[in-house]
Amino acid sequence: MQEQLKSVAAERDRHAFEKSEIVAKANAISRERDELRQRLAAAATERDRLASEAADAARALAEAGRQAEESAKEILGLRHIIETSPSAEPAEVLWALVTERTKAGLAFLRGKIPENHPALAWFDKTVEIATQLGCLAVKASVALAQWIRDTGWPLAKQLAAKLMSEVEARLAKK
Repeated sequence: MQEQLKSVAAERDRHAFEKSEIVAKANAISRERDELRQRLAAAATERDRLASEAADAARALAEAGRQAEESAKEILGLRHIIETSPSAEPAEVLWALVTERTKAGLAFLRGKIPENHPALAWFDKTVEIATQLGCLAVKASVALAQWIRDTGWPLAKQLAAKLMSEVEARLAKK
């Protein structure tokens, strides 16, 4: 019985030892589980924060896109206003008036010619040639005016001064 008692005591000690090892392992696993839960909670908090920042960035980007579209529309509107506003330059106002009246007159005259009449083709060709000649005349006039401004007036002033000095020199000889 003594041996049985020793055997039972040894068994009990072994079970107690195993139990203490199991409890130690369970405590370590419990601590690791708690640590993992804390890390998971921290990761979830970080994920939520990043999702919130991403949502804020998406809203800000959408707002910036909307503002960019509004700005582009406003720029187009202003560009249209600038392009369609009449010029204050008298020559441009006169030119616009002449162009408008000429187009209206030609449209009136063309409307008087029946649609299948053989003179319609001649009228259109004549208007085309007259338009080309008018454009050439305008370009030539502009080129002449620019030449006069850049070269003609200075040359005329120089020749006038030379003429005056020659006349004064001849008058002085008499």
